[in-house]
Amino acid sequence: MNKGFTLIEILVSLVILSLIGVICSQILTSAIEAEELSSKKLNAVKELSLSSSLVRRDLRQIINVPSRNFYGDTMPGTFFYDQTSNTIIFNTSIKNLSLTTSNINRVEYTAEDNTLIRKQYFSSSPYNQDDYTSSQLIQNIDNLSFSFMYEKNWHQRWPLDKATSKKIPTLIRFDFSTETGDYFWLIDPNIDYEYQG
Repeated sequence: MNKGFTLIEILVSLVILSLIGVICSQILTSAIEAEELSSKKLNAVKELSLSSSLVRRDLRQIINVPSRNFYGDTMPGTFFYDQTSNTIIFNTSIKNLSLTTSNINRVEYTAEDNTLIRKQYFSSSPYNQDDYTSSQLIQNIDNLSFSFMYEKNWHQRWPLDKATSKKIPTLIRFDFSTETGDYFWLIDPNIDYEYQG
């Protein structure tokens, strides 16, 4: 007499296999979502770290020399914060291989379309406002603001007056938010002299 499986045993087996399949697919989905979230956070940390290094390098190589705007007029300061466009503007020393261009270039940091942008012009006093290279540093940035320390006080503008127009702030603070949290960078330009002009 051949003993086989009854219909009930087959149905119970199918139900158990279905439950195992559902549990395994949920575990696999959770693992994939966790991996995607970890990868997204890791990329955000890398983006912040690289951007922070670039900003710090520019500000630590800052050159306290006067420059002109695109119309040939003297800028309000050797380091200038434009409150209208929420942009900091300064000259920094950037090493290049060309012997025909200056190592002193104007750099601007601003937020455009929720992205922290670094613009580098090819001279300290460029004539063409469209003649620059641009780098997108941080995506989905919100609430970008700058603060400047001078004589142990924080200020929301720079320069403060004619005397500070020839100086660099003691500390520069970037405050901003991204999808991963609220951040601030505190940067010491390492410059202790003023332009004598």
